[in-house]
Amino acid sequence: MHLFFRNAVYLASVLAISCTSLKPVQDLSTEALDGIGQFRELDYSFHTSCIEDCTFSKISEVEIERKLNCSCESYQLADDQVYNMYLALIDYWEGLYQLSSMNINQYNLSRPTVALRTTNLIQLKDEHLLAFQKLSEISLKAVTGQYRKNKIKTYMAEADTYQQIISDKLTFVLRENLSGLLAIQEEGWYAYYKTLTYDPTLNTVDKALATDKYYKLLENNKTRNNQITVLIEVIDLISQKHHQLVEAGTKSNSAGFREEVGRISRDLHTLHYAFEQLKK
Repeated sequence: MHLFFRNAVYLASVLAISCTSLKPVQDLSTEALDGIGQFRELDYSFHTSCIEDCTFSKISEVEIERKLNCSCESYQLADDQVYNMYLALIDYWEGLYQLSSMNINQYNLSRPTVALRTTNLIQLKDEHLLAFQKLSEISLKAVTGQYRKNKIKTYMAEADTYQQIISDKLTFVLRENLSGLLAIQEEGWYAYYKTLTYDPTLNTVDKALATDKYYKLLENNKTRNNQITVLIEVIDLISQKHHQLVEAGTKSNSAGFREEVGRISRDLHTLHYAFEQLKK
Protein backbone atom coordinates (compact mmCIF):
# COMPACT_ATOMS: atom_id res chain seq x y z
CA MET A 1 0.00 0.00 0.00
CA HIS A 2 2.81 2.37 0.93
CA LEU A 3 4.65 1.44 -2.28
CA PHE A 4 1.54 2.16 -4.33
CA PHE A 5 1.15 5.52 -2.60
CA ARG A 6 4.79 6.46 -3.24
CA ASN A 7 4.48 5.48 -6.90
CA ALA A 8 1.29 7.48 -7.25
CA VAL A 9 2.91 10.54 -5.71
CA TYR A 10 5.96 10.12 -7.94
CA LEU A 11 3.80 9.81 -11.06
CA ALA A 12 1.78 12.87 -10.10
CA SER A 13 4.99 14.83 -9.54
CA VAL A 14 6.39 13.80 -12.92
CA LEU A 15 3.18 14.78 -14.67
CA ALA A 16 3.11 18.12 -12.87
CA ILE A 17 6.70 18.88 -13.83
CA SER A 18 6.01 17.79 -17.41
CA CYS A 19 2.96 20.02 -17.68
CA THR A 20 4.85 22.96 -16.20
CA SER A 21 7.82 22.54 -18.54
CA LEU A 22 5.52 22.37 -21.58
CA LYS A 23 3.34 25.30 -20.54
CA PRO A 24 5.30 27.80 -22.70
CA VAL A 25 4.69 25.59 -25.75
CA GLN A 26 0.99 25.49 -24.95
CA ASP A 27 0.97 29.27 -24.58
CA LEU A 28 2.79 29.71 -27.89
CA SER A 29 0.37 27.36 -29.66
CA THR A 30 -2.66 29.11 -28.17
CA GLU A 31 -1.40 32.51 -29.26
CA ALA A 32 -0.72 31.22 -32.78
CA LEU A 33 -4.15 29.58 -33.03
CA ASP A 34 -5.88 32.75 -31.85
CA GLY A 35 -3.84 34.90 -34.23
CA ILE A 36 -4.26 32.81 -37.37
CA GLY A 37 -7.89 32.18 -36.38
CA GLN A 38 -8.65 35.83 -37.15
CA PHE A 39 -8.76 34.69 -40.75
CA ARG A 40 -12.33 33.50 -40.10
CA GLU A 41 -13.35 37.05 -39.22
CA LEU A 42 -12.07 38.55 -42.45
CA ASP A 43 -14.90 40.50 -44.09
CA TYR A 44 -13.87 39.76 -47.67
CA SER A 45 -13.12 36.86 -50.00
CA PHE A 46 -12.68 36.08 -53.69
CA HIS A 47 -16.29 34.94 -53.97
CA THR A 48 -17.53 38.05 -52.15
CA SER A 49 -15.60 40.19 -54.61
CA CYS A 50 -17.18 38.42 -57.58
CA ILE A 51 -20.73 38.70 -56.22
CA GLU A 52 -20.29 42.37 -55.38
CA ASP A 53 -18.84 43.19 -58.81
CA CYS A 54 -21.59 41.24 -60.54
CA THR A 55 -24.29 42.97 -58.49
CA PHE A 56 -22.75 46.39 -59.09
CA SER A 57 -22.65 45.70 -62.82
CA LYS A 58 -26.34 44.79 -62.92
CA ILE A 59 -27.26 47.86 -60.88
CA SER A 60 -25.22 50.07 -63.21
CA GLU A 61 -26.96 48.60 -66.24
CA VAL A 62 -30.36 48.59 -64.49
CA GLU A 63 -30.59 44.89 -65.30
CA ILE A 64 -33.39 43.08 -63.43
CA GLU A 65 -33.51 39.27 -63.30
CA ARG A 66 -35.54 36.85 -61.22
CA LYS A 67 -32.31 35.56 -59.69
CA LEU A 68 -28.84 36.98 -59.41
CA ASN A 69 -26.86 34.99 -61.96
CA CYS A 70 -23.12 35.45 -61.53
CA SER A 71 -20.35 33.19 -62.80
CA CYS A 72 -18.22 33.01 -59.66
CA GLU A 73 -17.12 29.36 -59.66
CA SER A 74 -13.44 30.15 -60.20
CA TYR A 75 -13.57 32.66 -57.34
CA GLN A 76 -15.05 30.03 -55.03
CA LEU A 77 -12.25 27.64 -56.01
CA ALA A 78 -9.73 30.32 -55.06
CA ASP A 79 -11.43 30.71 -51.67
CA ASP A 80 -11.26 26.96 -51.17
CA GLN A 81 -7.52 26.98 -51.80
CA VAL A 82 -6.96 29.86 -49.41
CA TYR A 83 -9.05 28.11 -46.77
CA ASN A 84 -7.07 24.90 -47.20
CA MET A 85 -3.80 26.77 -46.62
CA TYR A 86 -5.31 28.36 -43.53
CA LEU A 87 -6.42 24.94 -42.24
CA ALA A 88 -2.95 23.49 -42.82
CA LEU A 89 -1.49 26.12 -40.47
CA ILE A 90 -4.27 25.67 -37.91
CA ASP A 91 -3.79 21.89 -37.93
CA TYR A 92 -0.05 22.27 -37.39
CA TRP A 93 -0.43 24.55 -34.38
CA GLU A 94 -3.22 22.40 -32.99
CA GLY A 95 -0.88 19.43 -33.28
CA LEU A 96 1.79 21.32 -31.33
CA TYR A 97 -0.75 22.24 -28.68
CA GLN A 98 -1.82 18.61 -28.35
CA LEU A 99 1.78 17.48 -27.97
CA SER A 100 2.32 19.96 -25.17
CA SER A 101 -0.86 19.02 -23.32
CA MET A 102 -2.34 15.86 -21.86
CA ASN A 103 -5.16 15.75 -24.40
CA ILE A 104 -3.82 13.80 -27.35
CA ASN A 105 -6.53 12.78 -29.84
CA GLN A 106 -8.93 15.53 -28.75
CA TYR A 107 -8.60 17.36 -32.07
CA ASN A 108 -10.59 16.03 -35.00
CA LEU A 109 -8.71 15.67 -38.27
CA SER A 110 -11.20 13.24 -39.77
CA ARG A 111 -12.40 15.63 -42.46
CA PRO A 112 -11.84 14.50 -46.07
CA THR A 113 -8.27 14.72 -47.32
CA VAL A 114 -7.78 17.67 -49.64
CA ALA A 115 -5.02 18.70 -52.01
CA LEU A 116 -4.00 22.10 -53.24
CA ARG A 117 -4.20 22.76 -56.94
CA THR A 118 -3.63 25.73 -59.20
CA THR A 119 -6.69 27.80 -60.10
CA ASN A 120 -7.25 30.66 -62.51
CA LEU A 121 -6.71 33.13 -59.69
CA ILE A 122 -4.04 31.39 -57.59
CA GLN A 123 -0.92 29.90 -59.14
CA LEU A 124 0.86 27.24 -57.11
CA LYS A 125 4.31 25.78 -57.62
CA ASP A 126 5.46 22.26 -56.79
CA GLU A 127 7.07 23.53 -53.58
CA HIS A 128 3.69 24.80 -52.37
CA LEU A 129 1.97 21.51 -53.13
CA LEU A 130 4.72 19.52 -51.41
CA ALA A 131 4.76 21.82 -48.36
CA PHE A 132 1.00 21.48 -47.98
CA GLN A 133 1.20 17.69 -48.20
CA LYS A 134 4.11 17.40 -45.76
CA LEU A 135 2.70 19.84 -43.22
CA SER A 136 -0.62 17.98 -43.28
CA GLU A 137 1.14 14.64 -42.74
CA ILE A 138 3.21 15.98 -39.84
CA SER A 139 0.13 17.50 -38.18
CA LEU A 140 -1.81 14.26 -38.51
CA LYS A 141 1.01 12.32 -36.84
CA ALA A 142 0.96 14.75 -33.91
CA VAL A 143 -2.76 14.55 -33.14
CA THR A 144 -2.87 10.77 -33.56
CA GLY A 145 -0.08 10.23 -31.04
CA GLN A 146 2.67 9.21 -33.46
CA TYR A 147 4.93 11.88 -31.98
CA ARG A 148 5.96 11.53 -28.35
CA LYS A 149 5.77 14.55 -26.10
CA ASN A 150 9.54 14.62 -25.75
CA LYS A 151 9.80 15.04 -29.51
CA ILE A 152 8.30 18.52 -29.65
CA LYS A 153 11.55 20.03 -30.94
CA THR A 154 11.64 17.38 -33.67
CA TYR A 155 8.04 18.16 -34.60
CA MET A 156 8.75 21.88 -34.86
CA ALA A 157 11.99 21.35 -36.78
CA GLU A 158 10.41 18.97 -39.31
CA ALA A 159 7.51 21.34 -39.92
CA ASP A 160 9.42 24.62 -39.96
CA THR A 161 10.27 24.85 -43.66
CA TYR A 162 6.80 23.75 -44.69
CA GLN A 163 4.96 26.14 -42.38
CA GLN A 164 7.13 28.96 -43.74
CA ILE A 165 6.29 28.10 -47.35
CA ILE A 166 2.55 27.86 -46.68
CA SER A 167 2.58 31.05 -44.58
CA ASP A 168 4.50 32.94 -47.27
CA LYS A 169 2.14 31.77 -50.01
CA LEU A 170 -0.95 32.58 -47.98
CA THR A 171 0.25 36.09 -47.19
CA PHE A 172 1.23 36.59 -50.84
CA VAL A 173 -2.27 35.63 -51.97
CA LEU A 174 -3.85 37.93 -49.40
CA ARG A 175 -1.55 40.83 -50.27
CA GLU A 176 -1.33 40.56 -54.05
CA ASN A 177 -4.51 38.78 -55.10
CA LEU A 178 -7.19 39.61 -52.57
CA SER A 179 -6.11 43.20 -51.91
CA GLY A 180 -5.64 43.55 -55.66
CA LEU A 181 -9.33 42.81 -56.18
CA LEU A 182 -10.18 45.65 -53.81
CA ALA A 183 -8.14 48.04 -55.94
CA ILE A 184 -9.85 46.85 -59.13
CA GLN A 185 -13.24 47.32 -57.47
CA GLU A 186 -12.40 50.88 -56.53
CA GLU A 187 -11.35 51.73 -60.08
CA GLY A 188 -14.73 50.53 -61.33
CA TRP A 189 -16.57 52.58 -58.72
CA TYR A 190 -14.56 55.68 -59.54
CA ALA A 191 -15.32 55.46 -63.25
CA TYR A 192 -19.05 54.90 -62.64
CA TYR A 193 -19.64 57.56 -60.01
CA LYS A 194 -17.43 60.11 -61.75
CA THR A 195 -19.57 59.70 -64.85
CA LEU A 196 -22.70 60.37 -62.79
CA THR A 197 -21.36 63.75 -61.70
CA TYR A 198 -21.32 64.81 -65.37
CA ASP A 199 -24.81 63.48 -66.12
CA PRO A 200 -26.99 66.50 -67.04
CA THR A 201 -30.19 64.57 -66.24
CA LEU A 202 -29.27 64.34 -62.55
CA ASN A 203 -29.90 67.21 -60.18
CA THR A 204 -27.56 68.36 -57.43
CA VAL A 205 -29.24 66.19 -54.78
CA ASP A 206 -28.90 63.05 -56.92
CA LYS A 207 -25.24 63.79 -57.54
CA ALA A 208 -24.63 64.41 -53.84
CA LEU A 209 -26.25 61.07 -52.97
CA ALA A 210 -24.08 59.32 -55.56
CA THR A 211 -20.99 61.00 -54.13
CA ASP A 212 -21.96 59.94 -50.61
CA LYS A 213 -22.45 56.34 -51.78
CA TYR A 214 -19.06 56.35 -53.49
CA TYR A 215 -17.15 57.51 -50.42
CA LYS A 216 -18.96 55.04 -48.17
CA LEU A 217 -17.91 52.23 -50.50
CA LEU A 218 -14.32 53.48 -50.37
CA GLU A 219 -14.38 53.63 -46.57
CA ASN A 220 -15.71 50.09 -46.34
CA ASN A 221 -12.96 48.84 -48.64
CA LYS A 222 -10.35 50.70 -46.64
CA THR A 223 -11.44 48.79 -43.53
CA ARG A 224 -11.29 45.51 -45.42
CA ASN A 225 -7.84 46.27 -46.75
CA ASN A 226 -6.62 47.18 -43.27
CA GLN A 227 -7.99 43.89 -41.93
CA ILE A 228 -6.09 42.00 -44.61
CA THR A 229 -2.92 43.94 -43.78
CA VAL A 230 -3.17 43.12 -40.06
CA LEU A 231 -3.85 39.45 -40.80
CA ILE A 232 -0.77 39.33 -43.03
CA GLU A 233 1.32 40.81 -40.20
CA VAL A 234 -0.04 38.19 -37.80
CA ILE A 235 0.76 35.25 -40.08
CA ASP A 236 4.21 36.65 -40.91
CA LEU A 237 5.02 37.23 -37.24
CA ILE A 238 4.01 33.71 -36.20
CA SER A 239 5.93 32.09 -39.05
CA GLN A 240 9.09 34.12 -38.43
CA LYS A 241 9.07 33.57 -34.67
CA HIS A 242 8.55 29.85 -35.15
CA HIS A 243 11.57 29.75 -37.45
CA GLN A 244 13.68 31.77 -35.00
CA LEU A 245 12.83 29.41 -32.14
CA VAL A 246 13.74 26.38 -34.25
CA GLU A 247 16.98 27.95 -35.49
CA ALA A 248 18.03 28.98 -31.98
CA GLY A 249 17.39 25.49 -30.66
CA THR A 250 16.07 26.98 -27.43
CA LYS A 251 14.71 24.44 -24.97
CA SER A 252 10.97 24.81 -24.51
CA ASN A 253 11.28 24.86 -20.71
CA SER A 254 14.04 27.48 -20.64
CA ALA A 255 13.69 31.06 -19.45
CA GLY A 256 14.69 32.28 -22.91
CA PHE A 257 11.84 30.37 -24.54
CA ARG A 258 9.32 31.71 -22.03
CA GLU A 259 10.55 35.26 -22.55
CA GLU A 260 10.26 34.93 -26.33
CA VAL A 261 6.73 33.55 -26.02
CA GLY A 262 5.90 36.54 -23.83
CA ARG A 263 7.18 38.94 -26.49
CA ILE A 264 5.26 37.11 -29.21
CA SER A 265 2.14 37.24 -27.06
CA ARG A 266 2.43 41.00 -26.58
CA ASP A 267 2.99 41.59 -30.30
CA LEU A 268 0.03 39.40 -31.24
CA HIS A 269 -2.22 41.08 -28.68
CA THR A 270 -1.35 44.44 -30.22
CA LEU A 271 -2.26 43.17 -33.69
CA HIS A 272 -5.40 41.47 -32.37
CA TYR A 273 -6.51 44.75 -30.82
CA ALA A 274 -5.89 46.54 -34.12
CA PHE A 275 -7.98 43.94 -35.95
CA GLU A 276 -10.84 44.22 -33.44
CA GLN A 277 -10.87 48.00 -33.77
CA LEU A 278 -11.40 47.63 -37.51
CA LYS A 279 -14.58 45.64 -36.89
CA LYS A 280 -16.28 48.53 -35.07
